[in-house]
Amino acid sequence: MNIVIAGAGTVGYSLAQTLSFKHNVAVIDQEGKKLEKIAEALDIYPLKGDAEDPGAYRNLPFEKIDLFVAVTDSDEVNLLSTLVAEDCLQIARKIVRLKNENFLHSHVIEKLQIDHTVFPDLSTVNKIKELFRFPRANNVKSFHQTSHKLISVRVEAGAEHLGRVEDYRDASHYLVGIERNKHFFVPNDTEPIREGDLLYFFGQSDTVREVMDRLAHSLPDTIRKTVIFGTDTLARKIAKAIVQKGIEVKMIGRDAKQCRKASEALGGKVRVVHNLDTSGKIYETEGLQHVDMAIAASKSDTDNIVTCIEASEQGIVKTVAINNDKSYYDLMHKMGIVVVRGSKAGAHYAILENIASSSIITQRRFCGGRGILFMRKIYPGSTLIGRRIRLPKAEDFVALLLRESKMAPLQEQSILQEGDIIVLFAPTTTEDRLQQWIYAL
Repeated sequence: MNIVIAGAGTVGYSLAQTLSFKHNVAVIDQEGKKLEKIAEALDIYPLKGDAEDPGAYRNLPFEKIDLFVAVTDSDEVNLLSTLVAEDCLQIARKIVRLKNENFLHSHVIEKLQIDHTVFPDLSTVNKIKELFRFPRANNVKSFHQTSHKLISVRVEAGAEHLGRVEDYRDASHYLVGIERNKHFFVPNDTEPIREGDLLYFFGQSDTVREVMDRLAHSLPDTIRKTVIFGTDTLARKIAKAIVQKGIEVKMIGRDAKQCRKASEALGGKVRVVHNLDTSGKIYETEGLQHVDMAIAASKSDTDNIVTCIEASEQGIVKTVAINNDKSYYDLMHKMGIVVVRGSKAGAHYAILENIASSSIITQRRFCGGRGILFMRKIYPGSTLIGRRIRLPKAEDFVALLLRESKMAPLQEQSILQEGDIIVLFAPTTTEDRLQQWIYAL
């Protein structure tokens, strides 16, 4: 595919990193330093210029574009660039990242004939909402291509009849990975389950929920009270979504102006507390030690980590941190914090999943970045339909085949059908070999 990405920031870079593996990718940006950085690291075609300027596309090495993706930091630039680029080039599909969710109710997207829009904050909010649907889960990952989810759960001390891995593998849910003593591995059928293991299940949520209820029975089965540390735009959106579920929410913020904005935006439905005291007295004065979940939603990952540590020390069992910088992802996970990717990482994954092409592979890291998932769906017209599959020559991985909502291990010589979904799970140590295999199908 020929792909043009407008914007060489964090999201543009991560998209180019994934897509340039097997596609022709051009990245356009006004900032030369950003382009130099991305061109040195990746096999892409850099275009220095304004994405809104028709002249910026004159040096593009291809006129027919399969995909145009606009991910600059400006909604206006992203929208206008799709119009300008389409006037200069032959574009099959357009995807745009937008911050202003009012465009959800506007006709602008339709008039500009944009195929998909991605709202990063909304993606993050939806991930938080999933944690309320599965209160006993350690974390939950959803996918555009299937209703199956990747759900992790910690085995509590005292959980009975743990059995072996084979007891947790059937057509509805499949145990695909274990983190034990901070080490992630893909187990074989005979591996025993132990107390303290963090288990990763892929499957239908109802059946995984039944397993969670048995393995983590002491955790609350319903979240009734929550505290959010942070009062900026994303924190307010999270609070609004939680309140709509009938859950009691308190917000704690350091910025008086942001606190006032939060109180006004939430219409008095949330108690917003301006707090500059770092001694921890706020837990006693506001009764925060009795909440079921604490969410650290500031823009600083270090602040979010400290907040979650304090919340755990105060007796809050479940602490959640928004991860803004991927370099902190593994650290948060190792500290026992539930990590929810922030808006930029959410935009990256949402865009990839909305491309909906057999040649685009969904990749997700989990377990603090030590596990990797690859997902490939067989869409109509794919050259893979009717072909036989040979399994990759790699160790320590699980390969599953989803067909018409049924799940089974991917077998040697399996014949692919339209609508099939291939899913691989492995430690990141085998990432390169598996990536080459699934792209080369």
